[in-house]
Amino acid sequence: MKVKVLSAEELTTIGIGAPRKVYFPESVRELHSLLKGNLPVIGGGSNAVLSDSTTPLISTALFRNCTFNGDTVTFGAGIRLSQVLKLQQKMKFSLFEFLAGIPRATVGGLVAQNAGAFGEEVKDRLLSVTYFDPESGDILGMEKEEIERSFGYRKTPFPEKGIILNATFKIRYEPKIQRKIASFVYLRLSKQPPFYLKTAGSTFKNPEGESAGRLLDLVGLKGFSIGRIEFSNIHANFMVNRGKASFLEFKELIEEARKRVEREFNVRLELEIKIF
Repeated sequence: MKVKVLSAEELTTIGIGAPRKVYFPESVRELHSLLKGNLPVIGGGSNAVLSDSTTPLISTALFRNCTFNGDTVTFGAGIRLSQVLKLQQKMKFSLFEFLAGIPRATVGGLVAQNAGAFGEEVKDRLLSVTYFDPESGDILGMEKEEIERSFGYRKTPFPEKGIILNATFKIRYEPKIQRKIASFVYLRLSKQPPFYLKTAGSTFKNPEGESAGRLLDLVGLKGFSIGRIEFSNIHANFMVNRGKASFLEFKELIEEARKRVEREFNVRLELEIKIF
């Protein structure tokens, strides 16, 4: 098993928080032994922020199996979105093009959050999930019918139900996939901060029937900063680390946003970002 001490910049796209020891299990047996210590599992860090805690983390980055079977494909939790998109272009199939441009995301993280964009969600293509239940020590499966019942907007039973090992998706032939991927990247860049900035994706979930970004904009938070962290002046629901922002500054900006929106609209914003 590999063990590394990694900085917040290496573990997350926003680069906030304390360095952590990270375990990289190579088997379910190793994963089970780590989960006995109640350590959290982190994905690629594209929608995550590290606190100042020293609690070690588990990464499933080494779970990288990939199997094609007719019009389905199974990906290990550690495979990155960028690798899937390269396969899509090479083999001409449709799957995650609507997520193109999200940096460092992994299949496990995308499934665990039911990631989505531009009106599409991961669960729309998801057929089954294989996961490890640390309480029983069993490898279990979740099929399409249960996925439809238990997955919602940025909501799934994971990781509470267990740790995702792999997921199987429905794919279809798409000869123009390269053009579609490029169009989604262009669309993302037209609405969101550029990829080279340190962000963590959408900060808050959209309240039902509303846009979190619109509410944040209406209460004057677009471009608003506390210390070295700010809400983007391009999209108010994206936080940008302008330098060596601290976790304390992150928390203060989150609470200021919630306070303003709740006072003005009586809406309590729920974090989409995961804090470790």
